[in-house]
Amino acid sequence: MKRIIFVFALAFLAQGVSAQSRWGLRTGLNYSLNGIELNQALNSAQGIFEGQTQDDGYHLGLFGRQFLGDQLFASGSLIYGKDMQFITHTVNGLSTNARFDNQFLQLDAGLGIRLLKTARAEGGIHFINAIGNTAYSQTFESPSAGYNLALGVDLWKLSFDLTYYGSLQNHQGDWNGIPLSYERSQLMLSVGAKL
Repeated sequence: MKRIIFVFALAFLAQGVSAQSRWGLRTGLNYSLNGIELNQALNSAQGIFEGQTQDDGYHLGLFGRQFLGDQLFASGSLIYGKDMQFITHTVNGLSTNARFDNQFLQLDAGLGIRLLKTARAEGGIHFINAIGNTAYSQTFESPSAGYNLALGVDLWKLSFDLTYYGSLQNHQGDWNGIPLSYERSQLMLSVGAKL
């Protein structure tokens, strides 16, 4: 996994010499949406912009875009993130709440299209791997894969992105003898700076 991440990072650095490439740094906030589907995530996005939804963590990393013409582009990013997962397990009417602090590395790859001069839409896949010796990494299987859909706006050297990350699998594990399962999904609100 470390070799793949290293090769991916070098590929994006090499793309910087091309006039059709854009790469830079991005950072932002994570919003957990455990068990929420895409249509419900759109409603949650409204709560984020209105300040009603609390973030669960942050992320920072590199992004890159290789334009394949005037409108179509390939995209990718390498992200370090930290967030909290709150999971409730109910057995025989008794609920158990658990909080898991999670650190992860995430590798995204996708295709996008420029909608207007400044707007973008893209979709793709991502691979995520928990890092560190935490209760989360000891409880849930890692790495895992998922899909992502994003909308973005570019203004001068800044980019603003709202990305929905969905899981292709349920995350299952055993915590203190209690079997846990949840579907990991989240929104990431990012600000990027092109270099």
